[in-house]
Amino acid sequence: MLNILYSFITSFFLFGAYVELNPLMTNIWWRYDSEGIKQIRIYNLFALMAAPFQYTFYWYPTTWDINFFIWWISIYLSFYLAQNNNLKNINN
Repeated sequence: MLNILYSFITSFFLFGAYVELNPLMTNIWWRYDSEGIKQIRIYNLFALMAAPFQYTFYWYPTTWDINFFIWWISIYLSFYLAQNNNLKNINN
């Protein structure tokens, strides 16, 4: 159960950093408002995370890099495999 929580938190931060720093995306959650003041708009990140439930093209392999759930599944599997590998090494 903790792997699910840890993988979600890790995915959230890595995905947020990726979409903000990716030159093709950028200005998702750290952007200028109408007065020219740079502000954090975390809602935009949550909207992007929920977008795969609204638009099917987020599930195409070409857009997996901006699909939060692909990130989450990948990181969860990485945590799971790493943990199982460690358990096998301990038992041997």
